[in-house]
Amino acid sequence: MRSAKDPQRGNERNYIPNDEIDREEKADIRQQKKGNAFSVLLGGLVVISLIAFIFVLLDSGILSGGVTQTVYGTPQLTQEEKKAAEEEARLAEEEAKQKKKEEEAAARAEEEAARKAEKEESERQAEEEAARKAEEEAERRAEEKEEEAARKKALEEEQEVLAGDFILSESNIRYYSEEALNKLTDREVLFALNEIYARRGRIFTGEEFRRYFESKDWYKGTIPAEEFDANQNERFNEYEKANINALVKIAQERGIR
Repeated sequence: MRSAKDPQRGNERNYIPNDEIDREEKADIRQQKKGNAFSVLLGGLVVISLIAFIFVLLDSGILSGGVTQTVYGTPQLTQEEKKAAEEEARLAEEEAKQKKKEEEAAARAEEEAARKAEKEESERQAEEEAARKAEEEAERRAEEKEEEAARKKALEEEQEVLAGDFILSESNIRYYSEEALNKLTDREVLFALNEIYARRGRIFTGEEFRRYFESKDWYKGTIPAEEFDANQNERFNEYEKANINALVKIAQERGIR
């Protein structure tokens, strides 16, 4: 190769034709471009891998340090937060179940109390009804006892009166007041009325009256009943008629004649 002297530096350099220099420069440029493209591609891959790795670390919570991170706009919970949320949900569910059990128990207790109160009220009413009936029965027996005692006393008095010769010993000579006649028992009223008839000699067909008057010494039955009753008004004086009318009135009022 031929060398040429550099007029500025005062030295010589090898002479390279222009076409060869252009080819070398172009080859260097191409090689440099290939290196730059590879470097860019490699750098891009590294950056993408790094970003992906960072997202993986963020999603796993390693880099979050227990703090909730937001990825793609969606809040992500840490493992501790998830466990805490699950525990809170479990406790809330258990609390709800316990509250439901307590409400059911309270409802059952209320129903039981209502049934018990109803039963007690029913028993109380039954006891009151039984006491009322017992009291009424006692009063009824007491009344019956009093009535029986009164009947017994009246019967004794009546027997005592009927045992005498007369019930109204002066029925043929004086007027008896209604007050005095009302003191007589029902039997005494009937016997006193028929006593006035017996004084005038009427014969009685009824067994009870016949036996009663025949037991009296003063009684003399001489006139048959039909004959006596046919014209009885002619047989009594004014005292006897008045006493008969008073006794008949009392008997009719009492419903014994």
